[in-house]
Amino acid sequence: MPFRVELSPQQVLNHLTEISQRQFPQLGHRQAPFNIIETLLCYGLFYILDPHKCGGANIEKVPPVAKTLATFFCRTPGSLTNKMLNLDGSRRHSAREEPLLFAYLATEPNLYRMFYKDILTIARTLSIGEEMLPDFLNALSDDTQQMEDLAGQDDLPNSTAILLAGEERAMNALDYTFSLGDQLTEKLVEQKIRLAQHRFAIDVIQNRARSCVFCGFEPRTLPGQSGLLRASHIKPWAVSNHRERVDVQNGLAACPIHDAAFDYGYLTINGGYRIHWASVLEESVAKDPGVYLYFGKPLSSSLLLPPHAKRPSIAYLTYHNENIFKGDVHHRL
Repeated sequence: MPFRVELSPQQVLNHLTEISQRQFPQLGHRQAPFNIIETLLCYGLFYILDPHKCGGANIEKVPPVAKTLATFFCRTPGSLTNKMLNLDGSRRHSAREEPLLFAYLATEPNLYRMFYKDILTIARTLSIGEEMLPDFLNALSDDTQQMEDLAGQDDLPNSTAILLAGEERAMNALDYTFSLGDQLTEKLVEQKIRLAQHRFAIDVIQNRARSCVFCGFEPRTLPGQSGLLRASHIKPWAVSNHRERVDVQNGLAACPIHDAAFDYGYLTINGGYRIHWASVLEESVAKDPGVYLYFGKPLSSSLLLPPHAKRPSIAYLTYHNENIFKGDVHHRL
């Protein structure tokens, strides 16, 4: 792959020093061009925010960390979301190098982790603290899983061809505008899908207060992506449209065993948020050793939801009842 990004520690230091000495431009004056450090950090923001939802009239919806980052750059939050739209190819008049960089970094996640950690580490040596440049991807955390992988990816199709099905028009438009080539164009679109799923999974788990909605299991002191709490779709990703795929009301957080039972139709939820067994599961609880330990008393009779959580949509639950649930509804007593 001919495109490369090289960034020495001295270059990082020089760029950070320039940013820290910057002032907001006076009225009528243009802001300084984004340097590579700012651009790389804007790429990292895709892990926590969707620029399509936070730009323009919705700019106040950007998370506080993005506002802090914008202040450090002496820019408006809108300039950061605009840069993100340039990077993912959403703005057709952006320079080719920006979506090229996005696609390249998507193919080299370990390289991006290295860049990000180097930026934060050198910033701290310059006394640029968390209050100015937040470590929003937790690269400097004491957590053993620093800069975790994308969340919720097990809820996506294993096949790249299936993952990209229906995206032909978007890929053709990107290729026509930026001429990235088939490989990088596909990688750019794939990464956008994976980042959207990552944000969906994080939002679902946070909305459910990091606990299993079926049994209350709460691995709070474990890393955020320990694998012991999963976020998945009620109406499966493959049959959902773009809006449904990122709708937090189409998601449940559950421990692996109850997540699998729901995905395969052994459990379902009615419109009153009561949990139901499939008859085949009821028989297994009665006859198979150990099944009662997971699907008997530990299983709640109703969905366990925090008081202020966005509740699952009845439309998605109805889809699950009618298309995924195995057999007749049998409610636990």
